[in-house]
Amino acid sequence: MSVEISGLTKAFGRKQVLQDLHLSIEKGQCYCLLGKNGVGKSTFLNCILDLIKPDSGSVSIFGQSYAQHSLAVKQKLGALCEDNPLIEEFTGLEYLNFVAKLYKLSPAEAEERISSLTNYFFTDQESLQKNIAGYSTGMKKKVGIAAAILHKPDLLILDEPFTGLDPIAAQLLVKLIRSYSNPNRVVLISSHDLNYVEKVATHIGVLNDGRLIYNGSVQEFTMNGENLIDQALFQLLLPHHLTKESNIDWMLN
Repeated sequence: MSVEISGLTKAFGRKQVLQDLHLSIEKGQCYCLLGKNGVGKSTFLNCILDLIKPDSGSVSIFGQSYAQHSLAVKQKLGALCEDNPLIEEFTGLEYLNFVAKLYKLSPAEAEERISSLTNYFFTDQESLQKNIAGYSTGMKKKVGIAAAILHKPDLLILDEPFTGLDPIAAQLLVKLIRSYSNPNRVVLISSHDLNYVEKVATHIGVLNDGRLIYNGSVQEFTMNGENLIDQALFQLLLPHHLTKESNIDWMLN
């Protein structure tokens, strides 16, 4: 197993966000976590990243736990969190070089990888010389993605990576995720942008009411392509709407 989640439970006050979650994600998978707003997807990812401590349960990454091998595990991770925390006093290039030093990349490696990623995502290289505080949401997102992938992590976690990107940047990210995925890596994504999920996912998990109500391949989820991912998700989460009479007829005339 590459990522093994066992009995993960988390509550905030009286609100039970995650309830006894069990999940195994194998190497080679691009696993996409879906669900309505507020069901705990980001909490789940943050527990995997050790940013939030679960109330019970365990997380094992490539056979190692945070309790015994915290530094070794974190060196294998790359993450774009939903709030995408950057050091906004830095320029884009300063921030990426700072991240490269954290992961102890050699100066030559850092220069090659930063140049490659910034040339891939940014047509305006001059913007990378400006402070991140002045960047648009999309520019910040692209810097965050570059930082997450810079050290070639074995487990890449992306929380809402397509949000805030223009269509061109989103398609570039799709291409990047496809290229990055290989039999020795795991890519774990949470996203509401199902059009892009359709283009990258090999496996789907659906979180609802704190529980994983679906876990399987894209082929199984879409009935071998008979449904689109958004149709399959709708049928799973809101089946009663398929037969329920419309109550919005008042607005049709």
